[in-house]
Amino acid sequence: MSEVAIAFPNDEPSAAVIVSRLEAAGIAARIDRGLAASYQVAPIGHVTVLVNERDAKRARQIVGARDSRPVTPTYALWIVLALVLVALVLGVAALIQLLAR
Repeated sequence: MSEVAIAFPNDEPSAAVIVSRLEAAGIAARIDRGLAASYQVAPIGHVTVLVNERDAKRARQIVGARDSRPVTPTYALWIVLALVLVALVLGVAALIQLLAR
């Protein structure tokens, strides 16, 4: 059977706690460090807890995890959109000032 990602903690100690809790419940789990283990990226946010596919549903219930990886918060996208809009308005205002001379 294949492995399924059930949790995406921000750091290794949190992942170790999750794995310990799952193993106490009789579910084999392991930590995948991804590129963080190769020191190519910052270690925060690149840790995944994996379990056997047949144990995934029970494991998610134990750790209170959702079925999929969390998505980027939409408020961050709105902030970026607002900043781009402000920059566009300021650019148009500056262009009008230059043409008015």
